[in-house]
Amino acid sequence: GCYAKWIPPAAFGEELKRADFMAGDAVSVYCPDMGLWLADGLVVEVLSENSTVDGGSAMPAGSVKVVYASGNASKWIPPDASVEQLRPQRQWSGEGMDDQSLTADGTNAGPAALGRSEPKEASVAAQMADNLVRSFSHFIMGCIGSQTAPQDFIGSDGDDDDAYIVSGAAGIPRSILGRYRRVGEHGDRPMYRNEHGAIIFCDEHWKMNSQDDTSHWCYEVKAATGDLPPTEAWEACQLNGGSTGPVPTVTNAVDVEVLVVSGAIGPSRAVNGRYGEVGWHNARPKYKNGSGAIVFFDDCWKINPRDDVLAWNFWVNDAVGSQPPAGEWEAHWSVGHDQPPACVRVRGALAPGA
Repeated sequence: GCYAKWIPPAAFGEELKRADFMAGDAVSVYCPDMGLWLADGLVVEVLSENSTVDGGSAMPAGSVKVVYASGNASKWIPPDASVEQLRPQRQWSGEGMDDQSLTADGTNAGPAALGRSEPKEASVAAQMADNLVRSFSHFIMGCIGSQTAPQDFIGSDGDDDDAYIVSGAAGIPRSILGRYRRVGEHGDRPMYRNEHGAIIFCDEHWKMNSQDDTSHWCYEVKAATGDLPPTEAWEACQLNGGSTGPVPTVTNAVDVEVLVVSGAIGPSRAVNGRYGEVGWHNARPKYKNGSGAIVFFDDCWKINPRDDVLAWNFWVNDAVGSQPPAGEWEAHWSVGHDQPPACVRVRGALAPGA
């Protein structure tokens, strides 16, 4: 612990490529079929010598077995492929490097700067279990034979409810996946677009295309002609090969992004945005937004700008219910007297009367 330095994301490949992995390490795993990095990987075994592993494959010493995709997938990665397929898990958001636990000279910034309480003992087993549920539990079910969407589909700007989340298994065009916002109308129905330019639109019936072009489409629901996109029964367009192969899953964003936080300023602004459930902590659901901020329960409900349950910037110190409460959450004294309360809105399955 004598030396410390900052490593920007652009330098990860060079600076971290010789990382020695150990069982229990949290890692990001590259899924070639999807062209995506999944951030819920966990190293479960490292070979100390050449061995024959699952399925009779011969693997060299130093090979790493990882589980990922909410624990639904696993694979062995040989040493010469680790640079391309494994990354040590980072625990901070790329936004706000001025708000980290170490100062530029490597000294600790102290609990006051981070809104920390006194650290609590956390078992290795609990940390390993938490790593396995970092993907959004409603969607990210693995790269093989199940539904997957980019982890950052929950955005950090706005709280628009008229939106949809599209997820899909390997074989779905990557540009199809993501969050679709309403961008206007086509004919007499709303049209939605994601960040890649893919669209959901209605032209005689509801359709989906991987680019902003209403004269072609990849997927459709022929029986759906209603006012809003359907959330089931999507099929591949017959002109694109019929119903064989994987099809996307469409879900109302409000059913996944069940919390919306607003009002935080300064270094705490990363807590603003929409949150989806990513697992459990202390027998309560844990939620995360696209910036990596979390809502979690530890004696009471709290919010932290980074994925760290030993610190918090906002809380409701008498809230001990099974779900986070709506309303204003008090700023922790250590984030400064100028920080206004964070406003938490619940919706979807968490909304009263849902």
